[in-house]
Amino acid sequence: MTVRHSLRLALLACAASLVFAPAARAADSQTLTIYNGQDEGPVEAAAAAFEKKTGIKVEMRKGGSPAFANQIIQEGARSPADVFYSEYTSPLAILKDKNLLAEVPAETLAAIPARFNDAGKMWLGVTARNQAMLYNKTMISEDKLPESVLDFAKPEWSGKVAFNPKSAAFLEEVTAVIQAKGEPTAKAWLTALKTGAKAYPSNTAIVVAVDRGEVETAIVGDNYWFAVAEERGADKMNARVHYVGHKDPGSLVTVSAAAILKSAPHPDAAQKFLAFLASADGQTAVAAAAADYPLRPGIVSPYKLTPLADLDMSPITPSDIGTAHVALELERSVGLN
Repeated sequence: MTVRHSLRLALLACAASLVFAPAARAADSQTLTIYNGQDEGPVEAAAAAFEKKTGIKVEMRKGGSPAFANQIIQEGARSPADVFYSEYTSPLAILKDKNLLAEVPAETLAAIPARFNDAGKMWLGVTARNQAMLYNKTMISEDKLPESVLDFAKPEWSGKVAFNPKSAAFLEEVTAVIQAKGEPTAKAWLTALKTGAKAYPSNTAIVVAVDRGEVETAIVGDNYWFAVAEERGADKMNARVHYVGHKDPGSLVTVSAAAILKSAPHPDAAQKFLAFLASADGQTAVAAAAADYPLRPGIVSPYKLTPLADLDMSPITPSDIGTAHVALELERSVGLN
């Protein structure tokens, strides 16, 4: 995400000394290497707090989550990475299927509600976001929005909906549609979006487009609206977030998660880092850095997030999403990806 809040910038500045260009495996036995696939700031904030608390040095390498997953597969046992932090869980599911991840200790997993962790104990959920509808309040009233994201396939919504078909969050939402309604329904929905909706290259661009009135509504994660609102001021924006609820696939909760590589050069330090991510201190640090939901019970975000318990979210869990391979193939079959 390109938008930054001043608080996030401050946190990034504190952590700047941790970020290095790709290099050979760190020689220092106390240096933890993290492949960071999230670009909003939470991992840097957590790493800075972890380093201060434990004295363990952190080397951060940044990139896209799918690219890092492919890189880890190519590196195999030679990977210098100890921890992979993925913006979404599907890249972690791919590595799990390749038998490249180590089991997360039970005491670490216990700090986070089970539905947000891997059912096979191979990754830890750290923060979450909610898929939602966005709407321009000057163009349409909230009570005129459809009850389900699937209703956007209807002819009356043609030309009025924005989406990002290449977004990992959208791909996971397609998976939720497949699992909740079946593949034929999902294919018909995607086909209607391809012909009648407006595709944008980024989720931030979608928020801006709705706010400007280029399009009435959109399918997007709520965190992108919060990021733009931090810069522009929520009260000055025409774009608003609508939570679908009804356990609809459009109310899917997506999770950012961390895993320890089976080949980790420093497995003890890696376990300590994941335990820190699940701790009260770690969750407080990541919650302050972006408008994601902290997942440890009792930790409250400084952002004005609607509590997860009030969202009537989709029952599809990150473990259910898996690799999202079927959804990707379905998107390709209709020419969307």
